[in-house]
Amino acid sequence: MTERIPILSFWNVLLVPIQGEVHDRLAVDLCEEVLGRIHRGGVHALVIDLTGAWMIDSHLCAVLSRLATSAALMGTRTVFSGMSPEAALTVQTMGIDMPHVDTARTLANALELVGLRRVVERDDIDLRVDDRVGAVRGEFAFDVEER
Repeated sequence: MTERIPILSFWNVLLVPIQGEVHDRLAVDLCEEVLGRIHRGGVHALVIDLTGAWMIDSHLCAVLSRLATSAALMGTRTVFSGMSPEAALTVQTMGIDMPHVDTARTLANALELVGLRRVVERDDIDLRVDDRVGAVRGEFAFDVEER
């Protein structure tokens, strides 16, 4: 079975959650797949969430930088979210310049940056208690804002 990093599509936004360790071939395959999807059209933003990444080495850092620059050349905005202090230091130490990348502290912040916002109206909130887990669950929708 081949390893793959999931690429999720929300309207015209691609979300790539980086989880665990990403070896060199997997990083290159990810880059090719994402750029292919952007080329096929309809993608105005790419969010790469690094919250679950175990380590960002120099190769992955370089691949993500090339991916963001290539996406920008194709008209797609890139936002990195959830970057750890260690990852930020790796990027800085390597001297990688990413002028075409926006950053956000959390995935929720990144989604807001690209126009996906949680919309909750007092009359439309459906809160109910799930007795199995003792949690309150709410219904919500995304408001897609074109830029």
